[in-house]
Amino acid sequence: MHPPTADATHPAALSALFSPTPRGARRARLLAVHQLGEWGILRAAPTARAVAAVTAELAANAAVHGRYPGRYFRLRLFLGERVVRVEVSDARPERPVPAAPFPASGGGGGRGLVLVAAFAERWGCFQPHAAVKTVWAEVRRQG
Repeated sequence: MHPPTADATHPAALSALFSPTPRGARRARLLAVHQLGEWGILRAAPTARAVAAVTAELAANAAVHGRYPGRYFRLRLFLGERVVRVEVSDARPERPVPAAPFPASGGGGGRGLVLVAAFAERWGCFQPHAAVKTVWAEVRRQG
């Protein structure tokens, strides 16, 4: 992990790079929960649990599907009045395709994005560069 940095244009923001590995994905989730605590959102709060689940899924997807030799994935968090926005950027431009929540066969992936949709108020994907995609989700602040 590269040290997290604050975003000067957004006072309640965090950005950090992680290796595209299971350990990197786990560290991204842990950092997200820690940062929420720094912003006054308790670990046991529904918002923190939802952000942890969304971050875990998006970071795992970046580590498994967005992996590219020599490239990291980036986690960004933004604290807004109504939502916490989670963004994960990786080095693969292919857009994620959610699977059906209960597929007939056991194969394939994409079911984790169904979880993201369940925890997030809204989510999506954009390409800031030709070789990079960013998947984002906004979790409503509760409490």
